[in-house]
Amino acid sequence: MPIVDPIPQARVVRKAGQLMTPPPAPRSDDGDSLGAHVRTALAYAIGLWPLTCVVLLLCGLLIMAGNNSSP
Repeated sequence: MPIVDPIPQARVVRKAGQLMTPPPAPRSDDGDSLGAHVRTALAYAIGLWPLTCVVLLLCGLLIMAGNNSSP
C-alpha cells in the first residue's frame, strides 16, 4: 500500500474573528554577489552626484596646475 503525503495547506490566522492569510514573507537578499556591490556603489555615486562633480573638478584643476609649465 503506497504512503500518501498530505497536501500542504496555506497557513491561516484568525484576526478579529475572521480567517485571514498571513502576509508573504519578505525576500531574502543575500547581498554577497558582485552585482549587489556594484549596484550599491552606483547608487551612492548617483546619490552623491554634487560631491562627485566637485571631486572630479578638483582633480581636473590639480592636473591642469601640474601640467602648467611656465618658462
